[in-house]
Amino acid sequence: MAEETNVIQIGGSEYDANDLTDQQKYWCAQIQDLQRKRQQIQFQLDQTSVALDSFTSSLIQSLDTESDKTEEQNNA
Repeated sequence: MAEETNVIQIGGSEYDANDLTDQQKYWCAQIQDLQRKRQQIQFQLDQTSVALDSFTSSLIQSLDTESDKTEEQNNA
Protein backbone atom coordinates (compact mmCIF):
# COMPACT_ATOMS: atom_id res chain seq x y z
CA MET A 1 0.00 0.00 0.00
CA ALA A 2 1.35 3.44 -0.92
CA GLU A 3 2.17 5.84 1.87
CA GLU A 4 0.06 9.00 1.80
CA THR A 5 1.83 12.32 2.12
CA ASN A 6 0.29 15.62 3.01
CA VAL A 7 1.71 18.11 0.53
CA ILE A 8 1.15 21.82 1.02
CA GLN A 9 1.48 24.19 -1.91
CA ILE A 10 2.55 27.75 -1.07
CA GLY A 11 3.89 30.33 -3.50
CA GLY A 12 4.33 27.81 -6.30
CA SER A 13 6.39 25.44 -4.15
CA GLU A 14 5.39 22.15 -2.54
CA TYR A 15 6.23 21.24 1.04
CA ASP A 16 5.75 18.01 2.95
CA ALA A 17 3.59 18.83 5.96
CA ASN A 18 5.64 16.41 8.07
CA ASP A 19 8.70 18.61 7.52
CA LEU A 20 7.03 21.78 8.84
CA THR A 21 7.67 23.17 12.30
CA ASP A 22 4.84 23.39 14.80
CA GLN A 23 4.65 27.14 14.15
CA GLN A 24 4.40 26.58 10.40
CA LYS A 25 1.67 23.96 10.93
CA TYR A 26 -0.18 26.47 13.12
CA TRP A 27 0.01 29.10 10.38
CA CYS A 28 -1.26 26.55 7.84
CA ALA A 29 -4.20 25.76 10.09
CA GLN A 30 -4.92 29.48 10.45
CA ILE A 31 -4.80 29.93 6.66
CA GLN A 32 -7.15 27.00 6.08
CA ASP A 33 -9.59 28.31 8.69
CA LEU A 34 -9.53 31.80 7.19
CA GLN A 35 -10.09 30.40 3.69
CA ARG A 36 -13.17 28.53 4.97
CA LYS A 37 -14.42 31.68 6.69
CA ARG A 38 -13.87 33.77 3.55
CA GLN A 39 -15.81 31.21 1.51
CA GLN A 40 -18.65 31.23 4.05
CA ILE A 41 -18.72 35.03 4.15
CA GLN A 42 -18.76 35.18 0.32
CA PHE A 43 -21.68 32.73 0.36
CA GLN A 44 -23.55 34.96 2.81
CA LEU A 45 -22.68 38.08 0.80
CA ASP A 46 -24.10 36.46 -2.34
CA GLN A 47 -27.33 35.67 -0.49
CA THR A 48 -27.49 39.19 0.92
CA SER A 49 -26.93 40.75 -2.49
CA VAL A 50 -29.71 38.71 -4.07
CA ALA A 51 -32.09 39.54 -1.21
CA LEU A 52 -31.20 43.24 -1.40
CA ASP A 53 -31.83 43.28 -5.15
CA SER A 54 -35.15 41.51 -4.66
CA PHE A 55 -36.38 43.90 -1.95
CA THR A 56 -35.23 46.91 -3.96
CA SER A 57 -37.04 45.61 -7.04
CA SER A 58 -40.19 44.97 -5.00
CA LEU A 59 -40.10 48.51 -3.60
CA ILE A 60 -39.59 50.08 -7.02
CA GLN A 61 -42.41 48.02 -8.50
CA SER A 62 -44.68 48.98 -5.59
CA LEU A 63 -43.85 52.68 -5.98
CA ASP A 64 -44.43 52.53 -9.74
CA THR A 65 -47.82 50.89 -9.21
CA GLU A 66 -48.72 53.48 -6.57
CA SER A 67 -47.60 56.29 -8.86
CA ASP A 68 -49.74 54.91 -11.70
CA LYS A 69 -52.80 54.82 -9.40
CA THR A 70 -52.19 58.42 -8.29
CA GLU A 71 -51.94 59.58 -11.92
CA GLU A 72 -55.18 57.79 -12.78
CA GLN A 73 -56.96 59.46 -9.86
CA ASN A 74 -55.64 62.89 -10.86
CA ASN A 75 -56.79 62.41 -14.46
CA ALA A 76 -60.29 61.30 -13.43
